[in-house]
Amino acid sequence: MSSHEQLRKEFQEKAGLAFDAMFCSDQQEQLITLVQREDRVLQKGAELQAWLLGEHLKVDPLADPAASEALHCPKCRCLGVREGSEKEPVPRRVTTRAGKQEVQRWKYRCPSCRAVFFPLGR
Repeated sequence: MSSHEQLRKEFQEKAGLAFDAMFCSDQQEQLITLVQREDRVLQKGAELQAWLLGEHLKVDPLADPAASEALHCPKCRCLGVREGSEKEPVPRRVTTRAGKQEVQRWKYRCPSCRAVFFPLGR
């Protein structure tokens, strides 16, 4: 099974659980008022959004520029130097409209102006 097919299967399972949280008979006593129903829909929708965004960020081809690629400082345009382990990018926590996410980016430092930057690649 390809990774694309595996992701689709995982998404369908998560969407199925969201559907069940709304429509299974054992959930109905918790969904009496419109506010309760709306809260549940928004919660399950937010969970699906966060999962989709997180998985998309994991497979971002621009997250890992080639080690030999010349990456320039966005402030002064001098050549940046990769910091940290050669095997692992730095995890960065960001807050998105879909919730908190962790993205993996290589950390670079500019030897000229000392800026730290996390390039997206080309």
